[in-house]
Amino acid sequence: MTSFNIHQAITDKIITAIEQGAGSFRMPWVQTKGVPRNATTQKTYRGINVLSLWIAAMAGGYTTDLWATFEQWKKAGASVRKGEKGTLIVFYKQLDLKDDEDETDRRVLYARASHVFNATQVDGANITASDTPLFETDEAIDRLVTDTGATILHGGEHACYFPSKDEIHMPDRARFVGTSTSTPREAYYSTVFHELGHWSGHESRLNRSFGRWGQHDYHFEELVAELTAAFLCAETGLTNDVRPDHVQYIEGYLKLLKSSDKAIFAAAAAASKAADLIAGRP
Repeated sequence: MTSFNIHQAITDKIITAIEQGAGSFRMPWVQTKGVPRNATTQKTYRGINVLSLWIAAMAGGYTTDLWATFEQWKKAGASVRKGEKGTLIVFYKQLDLKDDEDETDRRVLYARASHVFNATQVDGANITASDTPLFETDEAIDRLVTDTGATILHGGEHACYFPSKDEIHMPDRARFVGTSTSTPREAYYSTVFHELGHWSGHESRLNRSFGRWGQHDYHFEELVAELTAAFLCAETGLTNDVRPDHVQYIEGYLKLLKSSDKAIFAAAAAASKAADLIAGRP
């Protein structure tokens, strides 16, 4: 019997979502909603599970960010409607192993699959969560950015991060324009978050490899920065559109994801760590 590969299953779903949306510059992490959270524990999902739930919400037209397992909804007095399909997420269990040769103990993590249902898919749900973003005003978002201590210089032609100088260069804010789904304000902040995503990878912080154009590490780093921006935009209540100049990365993303069923898991995990660092969370 063929064993179920949860990493490949979620990777395939994200690859499909990217390929379906690439023509209109839409990525599966382009969204207008907040961070998915468990309806019963109120804890937010992290890493790869955020992407999996965002994709499901887009495909199903779900209107809330609240999710829970079949049993969790049942205990909360709600019932999943007949015919509704759950969304695949992954969680990790710790396994303690003993090496018989040197009698040492070691701990390993192994992936377990679970399925959750959106509040839109159940009847009788009487659970609410605050829709208020963690950083609701421009002043709060500016404070979030300032508190990072990052050097951000305005006035250039392009947005970019220079690892050698540890500097972020940004065009003046007035030069940012909106799209059909986002405002100039959102375009500016999402770009700042993307560059802060790169900034987080400096050797003095999370120490990621930036790579060179076309290399595996380069595409991985761009994906991490893109996801970091998406996660932070969700926290701040901003719509995150993929910048037109980043469409060139789509082919690289797909090549990266198709090369390994663990790549998107690693990128999403790195982006969660980056968002934590930028937001000042331990």
